[in-house]
Amino acid sequence: MEKLKTVLVANRGEIAVRIIRTAKSLNIRTISIYSEADAASRHVSVADEAVLLSGNNSTAYTDGENIIEIATQKGADAIIPGYGFLSENADFARQVKRAGMVWVGPSPEAIEAFGVKHVARGLAEKAGVPIVPGTKGLVENEEEAVKAAEDLGFPVMLKATGGGGGMGLVTCSTAGEVEEGFKMVKSRGQTLFKNPGVFIERYYSASHHIEVQVFGNGQGDAIHFGERECSIQRRHQKVIEECPSPFVEKHPGLREKLGNAAISLAESIKYGSAGTVEYLVDDKTGDFFFLEMNTRLQVEHGITELCYDVDLVALMFKQADAELAGKEGLSKDDLKSRQPSRPHGAAIEARVYAENPVKNYQPSPGLLQKVEWKEIKGSRIDTWVFTGSRVTPIYDPLIAKVMHHASSRPETVKGMKLMLSESRICGPPTNLEFLAAILEDSKFASGDTTTSFLESFEFSPSAIDVISAGAYTLVQDYPGRPAVGKGIPHSGAMDPVAFQIGNMLVGNPRGTEGLELTLTGPELRFIRPAVVALCGAAMEAKLDGEEFAMWTRKRIGAGQVLKIGKTTGGGCRSYLSIYGGLPAVAEYFGSKSTSPLVAIGGYQGRQLAPGDLLATVKDIPDHLKDPVSLPEHLIPEYPKQWEVLAMVGPHDEGYLLPEDIEMIYDTEWKVSHNASRSAIRLIGPVPKWARKDGGEGGAHPSNLIEYGYPIGALNWTGDDPCIFPVDCPNFGGFVSSTTVIRADWWKLGQMKAGDTMQYKRVSFDEALDVRSKLDEYLMGIEKSVNGKSKFDKVKPLGSDFTLSGDFGKAILWQRDAQGNEPMVRYRQGGDDHLIVEYGDEQFDLNHRCRVTALEKALWADDAPSWLRQGLVNTVGCCTSITLFYNAQKLSRADLITHLRSLEDKLGDLSTMKIPCRRFRLPISFESKAQDEATKRYMETQRPHAPYLPDNLAFVAKNNAFTPQ
Repeated sequence: MEKLKTVLVANRGEIAVRIIRTAKSLNIRTISIYSEADAASRHVSVADEAVLLSGNNSTAYTDGENIIEIATQKGADAIIPGYGFLSENADFARQVKRAGMVWVGPSPEAIEAFGVKHVARGLAEKAGVPIVPGTKGLVENEEEAVKAAEDLGFPVMLKATGGGGGMGLVTCSTAGEVEEGFKMVKSRGQTLFKNPGVFIERYYSASHHIEVQVFGNGQGDAIHFGERECSIQRRHQKVIEECPSPFVEKHPGLREKLGNAAISLAESIKYGSAGTVEYLVDDKTGDFFFLEMNTRLQVEHGITELCYDVDLVALMFKQADAELAGKEGLSKDDLKSRQPSRPHGAAIEARVYAENPVKNYQPSPGLLQKVEWKEIKGSRIDTWVFTGSRVTPIYDPLIAKVMHHASSRPETVKGMKLMLSESRICGPPTNLEFLAAILEDSKFASGDTTTSFLESFEFSPSAIDVISAGAYTLVQDYPGRPAVGKGIPHSGAMDPVAFQIGNMLVGNPRGTEGLELTLTGPELRFIRPAVVALCGAAMEAKLDGEEFAMWTRKRIGAGQVLKIGKTTGGGCRSYLSIYGGLPAVAEYFGSKSTSPLVAIGGYQGRQLAPGDLLATVKDIPDHLKDPVSLPEHLIPEYPKQWEVLAMVGPHDEGYLLPEDIEMIYDTEWKVSHNASRSAIRLIGPVPKWARKDGGEGGAHPSNLIEYGYPIGALNWTGDDPCIFPVDCPNFGGFVSSTTVIRADWWKLGQMKAGDTMQYKRVSFDEALDVRSKLDEYLMGIEKSVNGKSKFDKVKPLGSDFTLSGDFGKAILWQRDAQGNEPMVRYRQGGDDHLIVEYGDEQFDLNHRCRVTALEKALWADDAPSWLRQGLVNTVGCCTSITLFYNAQKLSRADLITHLRSLEDKLGDLSTMKIPCRRFRLPISFESKAQDEATKRYMETQRPHAPYLPDNLAFVAKNNAFTPQ
């Protein structure tokens, strides 16, 4: 570039990213602009500099004054608008020029002339370009509109003269429709374009929408880069585009006619930069008529670039650079030398939108939890999104333009099918499946793509439409995320027994994701056939008004509605298993489970809501057509008075008195209304405690230095007890006592407010025995469902064993401090958890270093294979490390022996050097997000605590300084 060194890109999304890519290839410095809603957008990160726009999100990109001010302050030589927003705003283009910068686009006069559609028709007619039969000017009222329509002959199209991009168009077949359409178009024109003018053209139902890409030098010279077929449209918005047009390819000489007419029009007004002349082409005769001229870069320009080996944006920059250098534009010889003779190969573009196909393709904003594009030779994907991007309701929901170029149209179609079918976008609904279905259509394959293509095109996505969502419906799988930690909950089905049986019935692997329904279920419309099973607590359920049996494999037909109501007895959760699961739900750390508290996994990281769309598999095996039911005697019982098996907890010794422990087992606890996936609060007596306070852990005897929480533990937040189920915190600083054994975790998923529960004490060996019996029960059901055994051979769930009376101790092993090596204790935390504790409840950096050293040794490459197979996760804290392990695979005795040997190997660590991280201030200690999180915690977890409502003030007070 001679003069053009810095450009401001006055746009967002994929077009901004695409423009920046070319600018960088030309060594042009780029400045992107963004609204608050777009702060994480790719166009912000790929530019050399990004500037936040002032004002609100909805108007930020059209505030020309602010954009020009930013461009001036940043030393921009030019502004390029892309398409949309200010791209066809003649006043803005003039302001750019007045500010001393070059406008990368056509002149304001050209924008103005072609921006008024009836004026553009006149210019085309003057240039010798055929125009669609229509009114000479605007029609002023309904009577004139009806008269003009009758003269032209029905059907007709009413158009807003200031419109563009398919906006402000209405097709009418009767005088009555014209009267109504006139009012609609006039109103829309005024609202959208500040121009209420309406004109009328004859409507050709069997026609093609074909456009020609032109480029002019602003001095009366222009060339064209062939045509694009844009006939497949929905509500006058393009869906799929092709270059070259299959119709043109079948009509020799038509390309030359279309191109010459487009050049004639561009040269007649000394058009400069890129533009597109759009035609209506009669499918029967091949006659063509001028529709409009778009004085900007088109959305679909990429397929022209692929077929003609040209970078249109680079050409726009070169034209602008010449203008900036005082040359008015590219020279005639330079421009004309770029005129291609023909396209090379074929290219297709599909516009991928976040939109819901069963809601008339309405935009569907949301979090893109997974974005994976299938890229092959000849592919091009223009996009602004990535995994973690959020499509907002503020802007156009275009996610990407997927393009493919090959040597022939059949090869291009084949490639596009592969790209669309194997690309994955998980999150809100998209039109990927719809686009792929179009390419599979026989009419498309033959090139028969008129503007009425979609009118006869039938499409039904493989999906479930959520009509109503129920009280709290989540996507869950099993076992969730047991091996992640670090603030990510364990997750997974709260009742893994009912969940796994449901999957067995529908022919899924046991852990396949399904829907967890709490208290009240959803109403679901199945767009395509599916095989489902509803298992768990008894719930009202009807299929198209007929009773729907639970614990039974059922085939649901296309269009049927399953309405699941309230629970009708004990228990609070049921599971809807669906053959094939929910393929469009993304995995997050190896699981599709929803963790609502941290807003990850599942569907958008949240509970389902009306209007959500759950994709399902297309094909169902024939062998799943026959119903299979679980016999009644094998269905788990869901009482209102629960007996829950539990083991000694980690802090039963030293923190609670023996009489407190006996009180826990003797009490019939009541389940509080604060019972959720993260904590089941109980109502009952208060312990007397074995100590007066929590020492360095806090003021209350329940406080201690943070440690990893065992799942199933009875956690004491002050004097208030709660059981920690699968979505409990990874760690914290409150005492944990009595711990529910793993075999009874499913009961935690069914206890609801108002129920009562009583602990029944078991030993470690008894806990493993009960788990083995549960495994045998599930295996027997699975074999019976698959026809490999009989249900009558399966033993029902129950605890038919004799208690040993030897329930073990909280402390499994202890070694006193020796020299520089601290005291070590191993505390029992249920049948799958063990806590290694250093020191005597005192903060000590040396203890934290020892925790780190032990954790590294446990996960070292040379760790025994038996340890790696059974160790699930570790949570290291200030003075302790909690081990999550599978006691059926890893002997607790062997684990303790190995831990003791590691202690001997660690020895004295007082001279050990460990890597550290340096944090640079400022770090935000106060924010709106933190305030909202504290508010949620107080509303859902506990309203009162020493650190509430201001945690920063609490920390400051305890460290003798002020929050400021």
